[in-house]
Amino acid sequence: MAAMLRAVMAIATVAAISAIAMGANYDVGGPAGSWDLATNYTQWVSGKAFRVGDTLTFKYASSHDVLEVSSAAYSSCTTTNPISTSTGGNTVVTLNSTGSRYFICGITGHCAGGMKLQIDVASPTSTPPPSPSSTPRSPVAPSPRSPSALPPASSTPGSVPPPSAPTTSPPTPSGACLQAKAAAVGLGSGIVMLMLVAL
Repeated sequence: MAAMLRAVMAIATVAAISAIAMGANYDVGGPAGSWDLATNYTQWVSGKAFRVGDTLTFKYASSHDVLEVSSAAYSSCTTTNPISTSTGGNTVVTLNSTGSRYFICGITGHCAGGMKLQIDVASPTSTPPPSPSSTPRSPVAPSPRSPSALPPASSTPGSVPPPSAPTTSPPTPSGACLQAKAAAVGLGSGIVMLMLVAL
């Protein structure tokens, strides 16, 4: 039973790490279109943020193909000397580096008819550093009080004045610390759910 639980936990951990590392997939032209002459690719790209690790899936009829080309070939719809050529109706391109990527259909007249796609690939998102307002404050050591700041001696012999409460508050956790705790709780919940399902 213990070995089974360890195996389930290991599988859940690998699955969680894979899900975090995996990028998004974009069906080119989707959801309404595909790699065809009817889709407006400038409009399709608008508002999308492509990042390293994402993939593009080109779905197309046998009357089309997918050529990755240079910027100059993209602008002039030149099909000679492409970077890569794909056929078969289902082409998956992994975006593995930052920069601009250019794709056209190599069938005569199709690029000029609008079957051309340019995308800009950014680096993967990273966690922003905590803002200055959320960084923990270091505790302030109380400064020694001068004799004039001491409370007056009590007139009752043997009485001791009560100690004063410290004026500094404990440091608050930073935003990054809270985010890390929330992520850990979420991952832990996912693993527990997978374990319960497996049992």
